[in-house]
Amino acid sequence: MDMRSIPDDPALPALEALRSDRFGAAFPDLGLDEGSFELRLCGYTPGNRATIEAHGGDRHFAVKAYAKDPSAEALLYRALANAGLAGSSGVRVPRLLGWNRDLRLIVISWLAGRPVEQLIAEGEGRRAGTLAAAFLRKAASLSVTLGPRFDPGELLFDVGKWVGRLVATEPILGQAADNVVRRLLGAQPRDRHSRLVHGTLYARHILDLGDGPGVIDWQRFCQGPLELDAGTFLATVWRLGLRDDRLTNEVARAEEAFRSETRTLLNEQSLAWYQATTLLRHASKLFRPTEAERLLSREERAFALAEARGLVEEAGRLAGAIT
Repeated sequence: MDMRSIPDDPALPALEALRSDRFGAAFPDLGLDEGSFELRLCGYTPGNRATIEAHGGDRHFAVKAYAKDPSAEALLYRALANAGLAGSSGVRVPRLLGWNRDLRLIVISWLAGRPVEQLIAEGEGRRAGTLAAAFLRKAASLSVTLGPRFDPGELLFDVGKWVGRLVATEPILGQAADNVVRRLLGAQPRDRHSRLVHGTLYARHILDLGDGPGVIDWQRFCQGPLELDAGTFLATVWRLGLRDDRLTNEVARAEEAFRSETRTLLNEQSLAWYQATTLLRHASKLFRPTEAERLLSREERAFALAEARGLVEEAGRLAGAIT
């Protein structure tokens, strides 16, 4: 194992365990002998979580390290497996291989496939939309009741905090975003049904596995409306076209396929509401402190501001259609 790829983060005890025999002892069935696996850090939020790909021989899995106990997520993977989503075909999610509460980590199978955002970039927008729709249709049929109940009022509170960042850093844009929030406040959806939803169904979280979609990164799962996941997906796909106008046609094809194949499942006004809130979130994230530090040049900041303005304008268009 190449330990140079593993961050030194005291908040994530699993990372230190990877450097010692404690990890192998906790999961003896994985056969983590020294030198038998290659490790690759593929996601890391300091003090919060990290995802590490482990690959050796015919074994391929992910180690997910957290600052908080991930037992709820582990139990979700087990429940989804019981619901038939951990097989080798169709809609599926990673299979739970083990978890350790003390080390605050879970180990899951690796799903290898192209993310939906890559499909769009490679001219396969319609397939991207079809895969996302297939997942949503499957989610609508599940009876998994794990997860906290989602509250759109709490989401609006979060949106207010996100917009506060814009007001502080870009007052004119922030005021425009605040006006959108006020419209959304008056159009808060009354969700008809709650069921298991992913919670952060970004385009990168849906993979093309050949015969169906794979969906990863379930740490924000909850019981809520399908429109939450649908709106999140559409917002992240729309953002791809904003960032690169060469993708506009493929983004449109992805959205058309997705809407066509989920039309009977979704309420259009609720969908627009959740799409607008996600767009505002992405706009504000561009100017959070950790991101702002990276905007070193005037050109980079101008690009981020233009993107944020586009996100806020689209959120305003959607809000205007439902108010």
